[in-house]
Amino acid sequence: MDILNVKQPEIFESVFHKYYASLCYFANKFVRDDEAARDIVQEVFLRFWESKGKFENQSALKSFLYNCVQNAALNYLEKLQVRAKANRRLGLKSPDEEDVFCFQVETDVFEEIFAAIDELPTECQRIFKMSYIEMLDIKTICEQLDVAESTVKTQRQRAKKYLRERLQHLYPVVVFMFF
Repeated sequence: MDILNVKQPEIFESVFHKYYASLCYFANKFVRDDEAARDIVQEVFLRFWESKGKFENQSALKSFLYNCVQNAALNYLEKLQVRAKANRRLGLKSPDEEDVFCFQVETDVFEEIFAAIDELPTECQRIFKMSYIEMLDIKTICEQLDVAESTVKTQRQRAKKYLRERLQHLYPVVVFMFF
């Protein structure tokens, strides 16, 4: 009997190249989403690599891969249905293309805001974060840092002034996003 041991990297690579495209096509028949199909197949190959890695013959190997992809695709569809049902129950709608675009823009804006905050001088940055991100009041900040109230107020003002100037190019985007 000819046992295939796919734990050998060159055999695994050969199997991957031989079956990847057809498994993606197969998965796509279930999920009707190219990217999701590729993700499913890649996940199956990852589990495949971690498996015992020995098969009686090529037919057993092929059957194993197709069964795994089918099960993974069905699990993916089941998760989508559960998510959609939960969203309906909560009154949420599934994000459409416009929502996704807005999420991406919002993420980019927040990334830039946090990058600008990181540019602040250390003490100014620390006080700004404590005040506006951690939402601590001035008295608490003074106690934790052992500084005067005037220091906290001055550092907050410096931070706001710097961020206002540094991020002014984002105002139209922010207005677009939130109004």
